Amino acid sequence: RYYDGDDDSVLPRAIATRPAFANAMRLDIAMGGSTNTILHLLAAAHEAGVDFDQDDIDALSRVTPCLVKVAPNSTDYYMEDVHRAGGIPAILGELNRAGLLNKNVHTVAYPSLDKWLADWDIRAESPLPEAIELYHAAPGGKRTTEAFSQSARWESLDTDSANGVIHDVEHSFTSDGGLVVLRGNIAPDGAILKTAGVEEGLWEFSGPARVLDSQEQAVSVILNREVQEGEVIVIRYEGPAGGPGMQEMLHPTSFLKGAGLGTKCALITDGRFSGGTSGLSIGHISPEAAHGGLIGLVENGDTISISVSNREIRLDVDEEVIAERRSMMEASERPWTPNRTREVTKALRAYAKMATSADKGAVRQVD
Repeated sequence: RYYDGDDDSVLPRAIATRPAFANAMRLDIAMGGSTNTILHLLAAAHEAGVDFDQDDIDALSRVTPCLVKVAPNSTDYYMEDVHRAGGIPAILGELNRAGLLNKNVHTVAYPSLDKWLADWDIRAESPLPEAIELYHAAPGGKRTTEAFSQSARWESLDTDSANGVIHDVEHSFTSDGGLVVLRGNIAPDGAILKTAGVEEGLWEFSGPARVLDSQEQAVSVILNREVQEGEVIVIRYEGPAGGPGMQEMLHPTSFLKGAGLGTKCALITDGRFSGGTSGLSIGHISPEAAHGGLIGLVENGDTISISVSNREIRLDVDEEVIAERRSMMEASERPWTPNRTREVTKALRAYAKMATSADKGAVRQVD
């Protein structure tokens, strides 16, 4: 359409606008989705030259309800259940009916959001027959690498907006979102928590720090049962520059659960987690340790306090002590570097020299 008809509306920057980024983020917040979405959307907005940052995400999370809880945030529903309930269009449809979406957006195939939802939201007044057929598709229950090799169907669709997998706003799980931004002296530029995966009994948490300089060290102390109930595990130097590359971490939280500590400890990091993570797991702490962030000055036994209700995370250490530690760090032989051995490729070393912290999407700063 662009090459044949000069239709600029199909170009990426015509579609990926600030209102579209806000809609995408609202969807993730309403689902209590992966924290990685925040990282990727921030990076995409930067690349597109769109004015959309972590402050915008924070503002959206305060007014966007959580409408969906699927594994690992729930043991009752999985992604196939979301599909049976109408998938992404059904979630967006509920947000739209509540007046929470920007309407001045379009897709390659549709000129307006309303037209697309009218056709593909199974809870709409008259969705397309193709939409009804699509969402009847069910898991085949057998392994296969051959496309279209099974034809299992759900007997019925889930359109229960009160007790089904996708709730409407009136029956939301929480009035604010399933993803939030926390701030405090240890994360002045923000940290990310998936509240949809945290029991409300853990929303206020305080405990002594157990400090590790890598994911591997954290896994070791967990598997060796050195971690004690009530501790805050601090994994640092796993951020964009410190990793480098911000490897996805699923093992520490999985092993914590396996050790029976998933609801008895907190875990904070300047790195990132897998979408399969749940519990009081706080990532993307910015600035990261490798950039002189306060997380790099935490010592074993320091008290760290977390208040999800107040969206706050703090290191409870006197400012004079912090200043002294910072001076010692700056004067050390290898300041802001981890105590570990790790092979790092030339490409990642080059990336580390230009990488911004997670609050900026971990993009390269080349200017």
